[in-house]
Amino acid sequence: MQSKTVTQNTIYLTISYVAQKVLSFLYFVLLARYLGVENLGKYTFALSFTTMWAVFIDIGLTPALVKEVARSFEDTKKQLLAVISVKLGLSVIVYAMVIVTINLMGYPALTKQLVYLSGLIMALDAITQSLWGVLRGARNLKFEGQGIVINQLLVLIGGFVFLQWKLPLIYIMLPLLAGSLFNLAYSTFMVKTKLVLNGRYAFDWSMVKRMLRLAWPFALLTILSRVYGNADSVLLSYILKSSGDYAVGIYAAAMKIPFALQFIPSAFSAAIFPAFSHYFLHDKKQLSYVFEKSFYFLTILVLPIIFGIFVLAEKIVPMVFGADFMLSVLPLRILIISLLFVFWNFLLGALLNGTDHQWKNTLFVGVAMGFSVMLNALLIPHYDYLAAAAIFVVGQTGISIASIIVARKVGEFAWGKMIIQFGRLLASSILMAVVVWCLKEFLPLGLTIAGGVITYGVALIITRSFSLADIKEFKNAIVNRNS
Repeated sequence: MQSKTVTQNTIYLTISYVAQKVLSFLYFVLLARYLGVENLGKYTFALSFTTMWAVFIDIGLTPALVKEVARSFEDTKKQLLAVISVKLGLSVIVYAMVIVTINLMGYPALTKQLVYLSGLIMALDAITQSLWGVLRGARNLKFEGQGIVINQLLVLIGGFVFLQWKLPLIYIMLPLLAGSLFNLAYSTFMVKTKLVLNGRYAFDWSMVKRMLRLAWPFALLTILSRVYGNADSVLLSYILKSSGDYAVGIYAAAMKIPFALQFIPSAFSAAIFPAFSHYFLHDKKQLSYVFEKSFYFLTILVLPIIFGIFVLAEKIVPMVFGADFMLSVLPLRILIISLLFVFWNFLLGALLNGTDHQWKNTLFVGVAMGFSVMLNALLIPHYDYLAAAAIFVVGQTGISIASIIVARKVGEFAWGKMIIQFGRLLASSILMAVVVWCLKEFLPLGLTIAGGVITYGVALIITRSFSLADIKEFKNAIVNRNS
């Protein structure tokens, strides 16, 4: 495993995720302003519904493929062929189940049509994930990053044109379909041209069985995570019936901001996952060091984001989505608290998966999902989207606590030092929040944010919570390692 790979992959994927999330966020803002609350709710429901079903196509095969390719490149061609073969068969079965289920749920014709198109996107993306997974396992994320950005550009441009033409809502799914078709073609081309896979293509049933055995812990985790992440929107729509589309629209707008910021831990964890897997086998000391520093840097980034958005929510929501979405302010303030635990959970999940503790990670997500679905079913009828927001925070907090308990047994981490660092960062963020709260009443939003950034930077220096030497030290630990 080459020394610079993790650093380069982190840069490639982070840049592409930043671009993708920015473009995706802009597109969502366009949709919110053009479609209104209820139509946005219909659109969000269709995507959330099929996203839950998509896990039954992947069934953990992609992360298993990434892990195997990262450890050995010898059987990559056989592994990829086995995974694609399974997914093609499952795509047909799952798509049929999507059609049957949405019809049994009694939704109107427009909602069903949105789900039908979203289901096609689901199947295409499932195949693309495994093609990018091979390159990710080979520690070459540059082309995946390019594909992500181009895909989102196609969606943004196509969607903008369709919205300008004021076409019926069903047409808004077509830009997503076009982007998925491009990504599938592009990933196929890159795998064929950039990877040297020796030998002929031949179906190997024994390899299929092997990949399925390796995939099942990831499959359960992926299924539970996907259901956990989308069940709130689906339940809001189904339980609230006539007002469901409106509730989903308000909740989707509130969730979009913290969700858009997940590119930071997502990109970082995707790039660091092969390193955790490698260090677990070869260098436990480096495993501990890289995890501690990763935890530290992610916390530095997330705390000021949480406090800043919490304080400025009533200014951000109408500016971004429009006055029709003012009811999204309170659920946004609730949901933004979860971002701390979401950041941690991405990293902790990568650690547990990379150190052969994936089944525990699966257990935690499963318990959180079970409680989430049960509590949502009980509380949504009384508190609608506020219940969904609060339950999401509780679930993410529980996953973090359980994951930290297990992580203590994986390596010799300096938890005492990490707690002290967190306390300093928290104090710096609170100071920043107080300044922002005072400035927001008489300064424009941009100047208020700038004041908050300056305050946070000064507070970090005063509390000795951060220095450029920390970044250099962490970078050297990655770049200078040998394997």
